[in-house]
Amino acid sequence: MMNNNGFRNGAFWGSLLGASVGMYFGTKMTPMQRRKMMKSARRATTTLRDGISSFWG
Repeated sequence: MMNNNGFRNGAFWGSLLGASVGMYFGTKMTPMQRRKMMKSARRATTTLRDGISSFWG
């Protein structure tokens, strides 16, 4: 029971930290860099989705 709560707390703080760091670097990027990052993020999301669906299928 204690482990689960600690995991949730860590996930919360990790996502909060990740969002704030992402916002900071997002404001420092040029539009071209932002476009490149969005493209690679889409590719990573697609790869992750394909990998997960291969487990289920």
